[in-house]
Amino acid sequence: MTFTPKATKCMACGAAIFFCRTSNSERMPVEFEPNPTGNLAVTPKSDGLPEAVVIRPGQAAGMRAAGLPTYVSHFAACPMADEFRRKARHKSTVDTYRRNAAARSRARRA
Repeated sequence: MTFTPKATKCMACGAAIFFCRTSNSERMPVEFEPNPTGNLAVTPKSDGLPEAVVIRPGQAAGMRAAGLPTYVSHFAACPMADEFRRKARHKSTVDTYRRNAAARSRARRA
């Protein structure tokens, strides 16, 4: 089965990209053209959104030798990628985690 991604453009830099679903069910932008140094294997899924899996260098070389394309995440190439990354935690959430951890530590010492 041939895979033809649905092209769209990056809102920041205008590059041709397509979206995939990761193993965590997150949407990830991927460069539209296959890349000879890519580290992503992209497989079509029945729901229309392909799945991207990070592969090791040996696996990538084997895929390319078999004539299968490998891709690169657009986050690696987009000059505006930082504007689209999600922060791991909001500052107030981090402060709450730290306060709770400190309280637990004090309770253990008491």
